[in-house]
Amino acid sequence: MVISSAEDLNAIVVRSSLGTIEIPELGVSVEPKKGDAFISTVEGVLKRVEGVVKMLSRDVEGARKKRADAVLNRIEEIKSGEASMTLIIDDPAGNSAIISDKAKTFL
Repeated sequence: MVISSAEDLNAIVVRSSLGTIEIPELGVSVEPKKGDAFISTVEGVLKRVEGVVKMLSRDVEGARKKRADAVLNRIEEIKSGEASMTLIIDDPAGNSAIISDKAKTFL
């Protein structure tokens, strides 16, 4: 699903314990862990990614710090509507979904 407005941030994301979430514009892939299913919104997914990037960037410098800062800046641009992103869920079991009229399903 292409996220291009503040309204899109409210779309519901259901990820099963087998679903992988990808955000190509951020270079982010959230791999499944056993028992790590969740229901959230697109904004909630962005907050999860933001929290992980902040945690991982605390003790890095140089190119890694610049990359983390760039990802955090892009997340802020997406949340404010200044930038768009694509949210992809790949679930071999088919139990994950993005609940929105704008979401497309590929079989």
